[in-house]
Amino acid sequence: MNFSAQPTRRIASNLLWTFGGIVRNPLLTLGPDGRVLAVESCPEPDGLAATEFYSGLLVPGFPADYRTAFERLCGDSATPLPELLAQTVTPGGVLVVISGLDYDSLRLTPESLIRKL
Repeated sequence: MNFSAQPTRRIASNLLWTFGGIVRNPLLTLGPDGRVLAVESCPEPDGLAATEFYSGLLVPGFPADYRTAFERLCGDSATPLPELLAQTVTPGGVLVVISGLDYDSLRLTPESLIRKL
């Protein structure tokens, strides 16, 4: 038997940002290297074994220096977050979750936080 293969990781959230738009109730399957392998919709992730849930907006491809990039986003409260992310996301970046959003306008608030996953 080969036990060296690392398991995949499943992460659910309220929202997922993509270049094609916002995905509601996403369930991401990540490979051992952190790459997104699959995106599904899962309105009730509570019943799924071995699934992490993070409240907020998942953003794959965020710059590796995510804290500095997030501070720049926070400086522009007039622009909707999806537009800011389209200018910020880079291939090969990291997966983050942004919480504390105004979900109606999809804008950052003073309570917004970022966390690298």
